[in-house]
Amino acid sequence: MQRLEIIIKFFLALASTVFLLIAGVLLPAAGVILIPFVPQPVLLFGLKYGAGLGVAVLVAAMISLFVFAGEALGFVYSVFAVMVGLLLWLLGRLRIVELLVTGVAAAMLATAAGVLLHFYGSWGAMTQDLRGSLTDNLTVALRVHEKMGFPQESLNLFREKIPEIVEQMLQLLPGLLFVSLCLVVLLNILFLWRRFPDRRAQWLSVGTFREWKCPEQLVWALIACGFAFFVPASEVVTIVAVNVLLVTGVCYFIQGLAIVAFFFHKNNVPRFLRSATYILIIFQQIFTLLVAALGLFDLWGDFRRLKKNNLNPSQAS
Repeated sequence: MQRLEIIIKFFLALASTVFLLIAGVLLPAAGVILIPFVPQPVLLFGLKYGAGLGVAVLVAAMISLFVFAGEALGFVYSVFAVMVGLLLWLLGRLRIVELLVTGVAAAMLATAAGVLLHFYGSWGAMTQDLRGSLTDNLTVALRVHEKMGFPQESLNLFREKIPEIVEQMLQLLPGLLFVSLCLVVLLNILFLWRRFPDRRAQWLSVGTFREWKCPEQLVWALIACGFAFFVPASEVVTIVAVNVLLVTGVCYFIQGLAIVAFFFHKNNVPRFLRSATYILIIFQQIFTLLVAALGLFDLWGDFRRLKKNNLNPSQAS
């Protein structure tokens, strides 16, 4: 009976992970929701029945995609396979959540870069294709705004700025991809946390998301990036600084969200009010920046009194 259950769950995990990937690719509007959860069925199966069986699902899924869906989807799935394999191995071994998330995301980014290089043949060809795609998308957006009756002067200014905007987006692309992969890894870990509450203390050193904070040393990366903008440097150094600044900014934004969640929980704020606040934070830039600043200044303010709570009674007194 146990053997039959494992076989059934094996094929369910296999079908689910393949379906999520294919549906996410075929339905771009739903892909934003579906694709981040491609690894979840395999992770759940592997953590419940063993890492070896989880890897077996990965191998079966990749073979199925290469044979029946084509080389492209097979290589795309390999990026998620790297994530699943590393999480099955590292959960419980690497308990510092920021190192776990960034390490797995870095491995996924390296794999994705290899996949892109395989298809394009060179970085120059890939950059040229991305530049053309971004230009076309912005041009389509401009036409939509024209039909909506936006002022012609603003549209003409935007049309002139399209090449500059495209170049800026290309420069930020590595940081954006890395942040996106970090969020995918973190999202999957949070779902595993809810699915296996008895393993939380074994997997990660932080008790809840509300208690998480960035490593204090991260502020030096922020300071170094600031100097890079004011000190004359090569274009490569400036691009690296912009991408590092983007990543550190997102880290402090997440810490700011943790502070907001901490005080919501502490004061028993109703769920609908919490949801409305989070939506406002995400979609209103001024509130996004304020939350990121809150996370940064928590380094000195310790708004949640986490340092004081970590002291023993004699130190606290």
